[in-house]
Amino acid sequence: MIELSSVVSANPDLLATETDGELIMMDMEQGRYFNLNRISAEIWRELERPRKVTDLCRSLGERYDASAAEIERDVLDLLGQMEDQKLIRIHG
Repeated sequence: MIELSSVVSANPDLLATETDGELIMMDMEQGRYFNLNRISAEIWRELERPRKVTDLCRSLGERYDASAAEIERDVLDLLGQMEDQKLIRIHG
């Protein structure tokens, strides 16, 4: 389970390309495609290196007009979905 104290990173094994502000990724191992909208793609790109979830939320809070609680809730929800699809990795 991902928490605010978790350190996460994008799965480097996925092939990805950007088109019209969206990110299209392919998991070659499982033969599955994923499509991320602009904000989800922005979050995924920020995870190129392992990053603490609280730092990611703070960074997003500087760019988007939403409460810290709302950003944290939405980021945790998105990262949970990404974890389920093996789009990200959780580090110790």
